[in-house]
Amino acid sequence: MKKYIITLLTWIPLFFNPQVSMGVEKTLRAVRTETAPKIDGYIEEVWSQADSATDFIQQAPNEGEPATEKTVAYLLYDDQNIYVAFKCYDSQPEKLDPTAGRRDGQEGDMVLLLLDTFNDNITGYLFGVNSCNVQNDARVSLDGFSKDWSWDGVWFCVVRVTDFGYTVEMGIPFKNIRYKQDSSEWGIDFFRSISRKGENDWWSFQRSGVALEVSRAGRLVGIHPPKAEVSHLEVYPVGLVKYEKPSTSPEAGFDLAWYPSSSTNLRLAVNPDFAQAEADPYTVNLSKYPTYLAEHRPFFVERAEVFQTLLNLFYSRRIGKGLPGGKKVPIISALKFTARPGRFTIGVIGAMTRRTEYTGGVEPQSYYSVLRLKRQVFHNSELGLLYAGKNWEGGFNGTVGFDGDLRKEGFDLGFQLAGSTRKNAEANYAGYLSLFWRAGDFAAVLDYKNIGENFDINGVGFEPKRGTESFNFTIGYISPKETEAFKWFCLSMGMMSYREYGQHSPGIGIGPKFQAGFKNNWQFSNTLLYKRWYEAGQWYNDIFTENKISTDPSKPLGGNLGFWYHSKRYNWRRRYL
Repeated sequence: MKKYIITLLTWIPLFFNPQVSMGVEKTLRAVRTETAPKIDGYIEEVWSQADSATDFIQQAPNEGEPATEKTVAYLLYDDQNIYVAFKCYDSQPEKLDPTAGRRDGQEGDMVLLLLDTFNDNITGYLFGVNSCNVQNDARVSLDGFSKDWSWDGVWFCVVRVTDFGYTVEMGIPFKNIRYKQDSSEWGIDFFRSISRKGENDWWSFQRSGVALEVSRAGRLVGIHPPKAEVSHLEVYPVGLVKYEKPSTSPEAGFDLAWYPSSSTNLRLAVNPDFAQAEADPYTVNLSKYPTYLAEHRPFFVERAEVFQTLLNLFYSRRIGKGLPGGKKVPIISALKFTARPGRFTIGVIGAMTRRTEYTGGVEPQSYYSVLRLKRQVFHNSELGLLYAGKNWEGGFNGTVGFDGDLRKEGFDLGFQLAGSTRKNAEANYAGYLSLFWRAGDFAAVLDYKNIGENFDINGVGFEPKRGTESFNFTIGYISPKETEAFKWFCLSMGMMSYREYGQHSPGIGIGPKFQAGFKNNWQFSNTLLYKRWYEAGQWYNDIFTENKISTDPSKPLGGNLGFWYHSKRYNWRRRYL
């Protein structure tokens, strides 16, 4: 842990200069309209008053080159909605990718809108649609490195295929997003993908090898969004009848959402019913550690990024968790509050769950509390504190952590230090350090994690690997332009080490990885890894290889083929090597 702290203190001074070079920023003027456009896919006369975004730039396959097809985007707004239109010209409109797919599938020819509504160069919203009118939307955080596609906003769009390509119209209600009230400038960017060419274009330049950086967005100026209505209150009543032999019991509840300002929201749930939430995917777990399950319940999904940290100190699936035998712990009530006063972000969660009997035990009535405080520093960096605790009769489990994400052009340094405590147990500590570096066509990623032997947060968080130390380092080359053989390729070399408590020396691994996109839009990847590993009291050598190939996604018929092989691997389900 001492080494971890010294390394952290060595890096921090590099970020005290807040100047960030992002090149020339593009600017779009927001125009208020008295006549709302009809969202029908037709670009009508009302759009002629809007400023236009043109001259899109390739992110891939030829970074920095002009887009091969013309795209024009427009933006208008009134007191209720933001309106966005795209004209997507195509020299071969008959070859538009007809893939429909599912919501948030990000398939086919598509467009995206990025809005940085707090103008913080860190967070934002994505709204997108493909040429088959399938929506994509997400909450963005960590300067674009984190995207929560489980967030589903309420907004409207229509796509119309034309003889010159296709057109898109969007209507996004202001009440569906949170934003800074007194600011007339937002971050904004527009994206278009041309599936058959494997081409990704942005209005404001985005680097290849990095899907999205909010800090590279252009500027939307002159926007004056409405003040939030105090009366904006949403109530969803719940009524159900529960039958559990030998009795039947009616239950009632509600989910209430109140938005007192454009950057503040309060949610209250009593006996909530999450039956409509997406089911967890089926997985086969051969490791000795439990599977991390994503959150799909709307109450916890909204503003989930506020409580996100490198170490999973708060894991919302602990509230109302599943029990052996298939039962779930009922939530009696839950409260959630988030706000963005100035450069601060505040988050509070409180919840109470019911005493539940299940096969083999009893889950006691429990009380959960979470407090999150973050502050933006410098240009687009953050520092934060988080507390999470669970109380029940005769017991307590809690954790507190200090974390930060320091960003400068070409660098992203993330860190977290945390402690845990449990009744009648000693406090213990954990640390995490991550570094992303990019210079020209080369990039490197480093991760170091040290989890104390008695670091126990499993009442409120998710960290099953207690008493472990891990290190991962990867460096590679990313081709920014097409070559004679490939549209793009990436060649990297990685190394890793892992040690459990009581293990004298760490297990190590090293090997290369190659990824490429061909001129015919097929893709291929190969991973080769040699490991000298230690598990269940024995050392062993493992040679691992994984190969994947996928066909052109723009074709009506396609597929993926994968092959992986371990020369040796410990099966924790059957407990043999």
